[in-house]
Amino acid sequence: MIGRLILPAVATLALLAGGCDVTPDGGPGSTTPAPGGIRGTVILGPTCPGGEPGATDPVLCLTPYAAQLVILDAQNQVAGRVTSGTDGRFEISLPPGSYVITPIGGDPSPIAQPVSVIVRAGEYIEVQINYDTGIR
Repeated sequence: MIGRLILPAVATLALLAGGCDVTPDGGPGSTTPAPGGIRGTVILGPTCPGGEPGATDPVLCLTPYAAQLVILDAQNQVAGRVTSGTDGRFEISLPPGSYVITPIGGDPSPIAQPVSVIVRAGEYIEVQINYDTGIR
């Protein structure tokens, strides 16, 4: 009688244990890579000619900027698009690889230069994108 109760319980435990090798966080035994990608800040500046009156710190003439960024992969194909928030922050998840962050500029300004990055599995690379207003 006890043998009949134990056998089904052991079989059930074996079935449950068989499905436990995949972890959702990309840990050991996972078939899904841990998330990685690019995160950063977009800065606009200078926003005042020659600095603020009486200011000695040129950082006061920089401000966060909401910008559109196009991410190109190693084959120069669009891997993603992201828009920074009003606080200038952005984040995009990407598989490991080489990428170029291509900021979309205004006409004629503000403009920003492309930034090359390498994304590694399970890591976010931090970058700062600097838009130039042309104010001098």
